[in-house]
This record gives sequence, structure tokens and C-alpha cells, in this order.
Amino acid sequence: MAGEEVIDMVLPAASRILDHLGDVAYPATREDLVDYARKAHAPGDIMWTLERRYASPEIVIETIGMM
Repeated sequence: MAGEEVIDMVLPAASRILDHLGDVAYPATREDLVDYARKAHAPGDIMWTLERRYASPEIVIETIGMM
């Protein structure tokens, strides 16, 4: 699907995201992850991925499936 291709090109790889969340304490909320990534000076694409809002449950599932 064309929408999936666009999302795939925009989202950083899961391994890159995890590199910037190295020692975060789990369980963690989305806000915890964003705060930790910000303090770790994560690049903009990773911050965007962590901070984004999802328009529907289907997009959440698509996004998780691509990681």
C-alpha cells in the first residue's frame, strides 16, 4: 500500500529507537520514553516517532508492524 511505503520511509528502525532508550526503566509511559530520549539527545526523526499522535488504531498496528 502506498501509505505503508510513506510511513516506512519516515519511521526510523526500531533498533535506532532502542539505541536512544538504552537504560530507560520499564514499565514506562510514552511520556517517560519521550523525556528519556530528549535527555539522551535523540535525533529529530526518533523524537517525532515517539511524540506522534495516531489517527486510528489501524495506524498504530501498521506502525508497530513496521518496527
